Amino acid sequence: MSAKAKARPRRKLLVVDDEPLVRQTLKYCLEDSYDITSVASGEEAIAASQREDFPVVILDLCMQGLSGLETLKRLKEIRESQNIIILTAYQSMESAITALNLGAFNYLTKPFDRSNLKEVIARGFEVYDQQIYRSRDLRHRLMSVHDTFFSLLCHEFNTPLNVILGFGEMLGDNVSDPEHRTWVEEIKKSGHHLHEVLMEIVDYIGVSSLADAGMVKDFQLGTLFAGIAQTFRDQEVEVVSPESPLLTWNLHGPAHSVQVITRKLVRMASHKSSRIFLQVRLESLDEIGGARLRIEVTGTGLSRSHLNGKDLEQLFQPYEFTLSDGAGQRASLGLELATCRKIAEYANGSVHGFFNAAGELGFAAEIGVTLAKSEVGKS
Repeated sequence: MSAKAKARPRRKLLVVDDEPLVRQTLKYCLEDSYDITSVASGEEAIAASQREDFPVVILDLCMQGLSGLETLKRLKEIRESQNIIILTAYQSMESAITALNLGAFNYLTKPFDRSNLKEVIARGFEVYDQQIYRSRDLRHRLMSVHDTFFSLLCHEFNTPLNVILGFGEMLGDNVSDPEHRTWVEEIKKSGHHLHEVLMEIVDYIGVSSLADAGMVKDFQLGTLFAGIAQTFRDQEVEVVSPESPLLTWNLHGPAHSVQVITRKLVRMASHKSSRIFLQVRLESLDEIGGARLRIEVTGTGLSRSHLNGKDLEQLFQPYEFTLSDGAGQRASLGLELATCRKIAEYANGSVHGFFNAAGELGFAAEIGVTLAKSEVGKS
């Protein structure tokens, strides 16, 4: 093991069970992978959770003193985002439903299958990271929204949405019937799409207020594109940036609008493709450095056949653009494109679609920018 690997902190896992043998068994099974804290009661679990952040908790349902269900409720009040795995010797549908309604991540019975337990724990950490990312992403976007009432509504919207997504992930691990699994997958897809719709609203309101205030700043495309690529890398989508000196040029303009528009166009392209390409160029450059920045998004996997007879302008009509497979989570591409174009208009720019030589649909955004004096001569 390398020195770097040894230095990397292990994820914290809390085990709550009043049986010493169970605590010892769990520690033996899991201590190679996690930093384990073991406690013997609900009261001790609450105290431990108040001191430290445990992304995943294994909780016995039947304990002396504070019950497992009451402990679950209290733990979720302390840290709503942590994922609690119920582990009990008594399988009861009523207790399982109660635990899930209180926010439990999963429900397993003793004796447990070691490999299954490890899979559920690993999934618990993965979902925790996804929830934290979504929450941080929402908070970051809301920083640009000045309407306090709207911000509060978005937070209220996001709380039950995280529950829907969390339950969807949990059900996906526990449903074996093929038809029921299909239902669960549709619930998960709809939940993720609902989250994207919320982001559409935040983008629209936030960028509008920024544009109305005339907020422009210096930026480099390379930095913006790197952030977008990282976002989609987490979603297993590769965003390929161009090999262009423009990426390091110092530009002055509506940086946030450029970032939001590019990210949204990439997201729309990713509905049919897992490898998206960006291209950039400057057009109509004048002697004082004023120019039109053109960003093209290709590799969409979309062709004329996916348009169902619609022309390119019809794609920008809300509720008009539905992909040929008819998947519900993709039905609002027209709305997304219309929103993207509106954001560009606030930045005195435009967004349109085009077909390349291979007949593939691409998206292009054009935004007015100014080059720093040091860059004018390079053009």
